[in-house]
Amino acid sequence: MRKIFFAEETRFTLFFCLSMLVLVLVMAVVSYFLRESPTDDSVDNNQNTVVISHAKQEQALQKKTRQSVVSSVREAIKKGKSLTPYLQLTNVDKDSPEYKEIKKMLDDETKRRKAGGVRKEPTDSNKIIRYFDESTPRDRASDAAYIYFVDVSGILIPHFCVQMVLKQHLQMKEFTISADSATMNFTVPSYQSENIGKGVAEWYDAPLDQGTYRAVEAIMKARKTVLSITGTKGTVSRDLAEDEIKAFRRILDGYAALGGSLSHLQSNKLSERK
Repeated sequence: MRKIFFAEETRFTLFFCLSMLVLVLVMAVVSYFLRESPTDDSVDNNQNTVVISHAKQEQALQKKTRQSVVSSVREAIKKGKSLTPYLQLTNVDKDSPEYKEIKKMLDDETKRRKAGGVRKEPTDSNKIIRYFDESTPRDRASDAAYIYFVDVSGILIPHFCVQMVLKQHLQMKEFTISADSATMNFTVPSYQSENIGKGVAEWYDAPLDQGTYRAVEAIMKARKTVLSITGTKGTVSRDLAEDEIKAFRRILDGYAALGGSLSHLQSNKLSERK
């Protein structure tokens, strides 16, 4: 048997080729595993994608919420509700187009009320129509003192009303009107109440009589009028606003324009009867 001997140079060449082959195989294996494992950049990209996706969802939700607020404010103003629009306005970003739209609606409504005038409100019965001053609230969600009149089959009946919004029931028993130095007390034989959001509204509404008519006359002449309402659970007081006082005169003018007469409530007519 022959023995094969390699020269030193040949052995070196073979060793070098074998080393290169092993190196290539190792690099191929490493490259394979690197492709299977996510790199830091891919992880960051995935995280950024998730963050952007959440951000878009939140923006869409906020936009939908703002549009909902605008719609609810528009509906509240249409129905004459005085408190809802101002509460909703706080839920909108002041720099947003929605805020500007709501603010304009509220400003226009305020100007319309200050312009005065009498509004008609039909009831469930076609024979009964109520007439209010434009500045008078259309719901019970505001403190107010006002007069209005009702047309019942052509007969005009004036009414006097005081209403207040409280955190809890006061159980109204009486109210006092202080017009400058004149003070007038009125007993409340019965009152009505209604839940308003987190609070309650109580109000007294009755046909205008000699006493409340005398109070209305004093209010229109006074420089300052204070309304105090007393119940079994305490007393609340406030100054009547200028718009409220002007509304008394406007509604009386509207009442007279439609043929209403208050002669039977005037003090001089009553004294003549006696």
